[in-house]
Amino acid sequence: MTERPFLLLCLRQVHSAVAAGTAFLFICASAAALVYALAGCASSPVEPYAGQASRLETLYVIAGGWHTEIGLPAHAMTGSLVALKQASPGSQYFVFGWGQRHYYMAQNPGLGELLEALLPAPAVMLVIPLNRPPSEFFTADSSVFAIRVTQDGLDRLSQFLWSYLEKDPDHIPHRLGEGPYPGSSFYDSNGTYSLANTCNTWTAEALRASGLLVSAAGVVSAHQVVDQVQRLSEPQEDPTHRSTNPS
Repeated sequence: MTERPFLLLCLRQVHSAVAAGTAFLFICASAAALVYALAGCASSPVEPYAGQASRLETLYVIAGGWHTEIGLPAHAMTGSLVALKQASPGSQYFVFGWGQRHYYMAQNPGLGELLEALLPAPAVMLVIPLNRPPSEFFTADSSVFAIRVTQDGLDRLSQFLWSYLEKDPDHIPHRLGEGPYPGSSFYDSNGTYSLANTCNTWTAEALRASGLLVSAAGVVSAHQVVDQVQRLSEPQEDPTHRSTNPS
């Protein structure tokens, strides 16, 4: 990993929050050096699928700004994760995002949330039900990659996603509130968000769990995820408006 992708990430945030000024840039530069020193091999709660079955299913990687999310068809969700379909029984796809709780859930994140996002903090998962493919829902300012995988790989992915949801004693995910899209919800998530474990690290881990040749080691920015998935699929873009909410 190099410092350049993360510095570019910080510069984009400075551009959208001018009030942060040079102080925020200094903090980002310092944080980049810290990440460079600390980032290592990410660990996953689910062993990657390593079989050789035919790749007949599709998963999606959505990259917008410096945030990435992952989606899969509703019919391919298995195990305990199918419980999430009960709230949106007619949905054909589900998109999952993971990030720093206060920043991700803020309607209009400001300097305070940006600075807080530089420190280790509790995480949250966003679940977005869709009635059409992600490539038809997300905007031109987001790139959508459709990647062929096996059903066994999606079984591992379903297990991975479920493992990141906090549950009550009855194994019901703890819903925190409504998300930014119709029908979407924020759920309490385990794991700790940090500069060495960002939403993009999490996405890379999810892809690896599904059996794709993607590494999460040293991944901080969306660019580092996109660089790896580009060789697996071509991006699909849609002109429908969608605002990005980085985490």
